[in-house]
Amino acid sequence: MRTSSQRTKTLTITEAAVLSLLAIEGESSGYDLLRQARKSVANIWAPAKTQLYAVLPRLVAAGLATQRAVVQERRPDKQLYRITPGGRAELQRWLDDPDDTDKSAFFLRLFVGGLADHDSLVGHVERFRERDATELERLRAIVPTNTRTGHDAYHWFLLELGIEEYEQRIRWAGRVLVSLRELAA
Repeated sequence: MRTSSQRTKTLTITEAAVLSLLAIEGESSGYDLLRQARKSVANIWAPAKTQLYAVLPRLVAAGLATQRAVVQERRPDKQLYRITPGGRAELQRWLDDPDDTDKSAFFLRLFVGGLADHDSLVGHVERFRERDATELERLRAIVPTNTRTGHDAYHWFLLELGIEEYEQRIRWAGRVLVSLRELAA
């Protein structure tokens, strides 16, 4: 992750997801963040409890979040976390980063698109569609010699599935781009 004195490492998807949740939900405990993640981004990013609790102190140490303890009577103190202005800036850099080759990172960027720069988000979806179109053409170029019998029939089952999935994803990305452009109008 980036820190104020070291700008060489980008946020991990876990760090970006936690900062996104803090930006959307406001001050939250680790438990609240886990619960919120399960209700929202779980299909894209679902951290283990230990993973989430490990990243929170790192975000604090890097100055991307703050932590405060709330005294509880019959339980250990509750730790609450809040995104800092530096955390918002790092999150914004991550959201705008054109390197979205990681499908989960792309989907997270889209999921929290309300936090993102609109033009960056459109660019992410355009690149997603372009990569899928390239992959679709690669799959279409594979022509099994006999799709009805023999060993190639089994290859065809999966090739056909891959082709249909990429066709559907390209159609979906086209609809998303139309909607994003309508939002900007």
